[in-house]
Amino acid sequence: MTVLQMFGTNPLGSLVLALVVPFVIVVFGTYLGVLGALQTFFGESSWQDVSSVEEE
Repeated sequence: MTVLQMFGTNPLGSLVLALVVPFVIVVFGTYLGVLGALQTFFGESSWQDVSSVEEE
């Protein structure tokens, strides 16, 4: 039995699959989007690099 099947048979596991998994996917996608924007618009890989360049 796979892990997803075990979660699916338990009502609490179904709730976790229905709420937590999409939330994690959205958060990870947002992180990748922000990282892509940093690299595209500023040519940097973190906000710390961008803010240190602006202060100088």
